[in-house]
Amino acid sequence: MTALANWKAPACLMAALALISFPVYLAWEWIQCQPFFVHRAAPPTLASMLIATLGDVLLTLIAYCAVAAVYGASWPLRNWTFGVWIALLVVALILSIAVETYALQTYRWAYTDAAPLFLGTPISVLPAAQLLVLFPLSFPLARALTRRIVQTGILR
Repeated sequence: MTALANWKAPACLMAALALISFPVYLAWEWIQCQPFFVHRAAPPTLASMLIATLGDVLLTLIAYCAVAAVYGASWPLRNWTFGVWIALLVVALILSIAVETYALQTYRWAYTDAAPLFLGTPISVLPAAQLLVLFPLSFPLARALTRRIVQTGILR
């Protein structure tokens, strides 16, 4: 059984995905939070940005698992098809809208007047844009890192 066919490569991919996604999501959170979001409990702090970033990484891992349930655990290590990209982006859109809806309904945060909204909804476009932009960035980088690790023979 090769490293790509067993559990080690998908586990490595998930770790690589978390490692790569974290700084990218933290930068996104830091840049867009103040101008577009109002936190109900307290103003944005480093701690709140770290928590939001961990949530974003969790959403990324959930998206991986959802797409892996359809395409197999090692799909990111193989060639990507149009269907995989569409599935990943649909999952990103569903997750972002679900999280935002929950947060708005439970008064976790609100939006400033500057936040762009989906037409006819109270939901900001920014969280969906975050996942739709950063998923296609973080998944290929995690794939490249995992392939490199697999090729070195570390995963036996």
